[in-house]
Amino acid sequence: MIRSDAYRIVVVLLAILMLAPTWIGCAKKKKAEAEAEAPTKNPLNVQPGGPPAQGVVRRGAQRQVNQQLLRNIGQYYVLFRTERGRDPKDLQEFLAYLNSDPNARSAHVPQALESGWVVMVFTPNISGNQVLAYEKEAFQEFQNRLVLFGDGNSVKLLTEPEFQAALKAQ
Repeated sequence: MIRSDAYRIVVVLLAILMLAPTWIGCAKKKKAEAEAEAPTKNPLNVQPGGPPAQGVVRRGAQRQVNQQLLRNIGQYYVLFRTERGRDPKDLQEFLAYLNSDPNARSAHVPQALESGWVVMVFTPNISGNQVLAYEKEAFQEFQNRLVLFGDGNSVKLLTEPEFQAALKAQ
């Protein structure tokens, strides 16, 4: 009787040991499938545009992307002026020009202007020290915003009083 109980225990233990790798494998497979389904989103990988990010670190990442976007807007503005010999009259004319260029569309330039998070100032014969475009909303924590100047390349981070003074100097 004791021997038969010992044999049963040994058989059960062997069965458990033989099935354990499949149980572990299933658990690993399920975990891998769950990780594959879950999107791996980098919180610092920001898309251009939109209101200022919340938090200093995210704003820093967003600032780099938005500075380049504003420079792109400035370059297309200068290109418009070079090709046509004059400044665009209004936003609609400039958007029509941007939408005709596939590179501008892929750089998110028309979307930034159409959505309204970037505001352009259409001043005839704009100079390099005048405001050409700016972020509509200021970053709340520091009350600053990115501003593109009339030379089409200078993007500066201005505090709210500096920004208001630059707009009044138009």
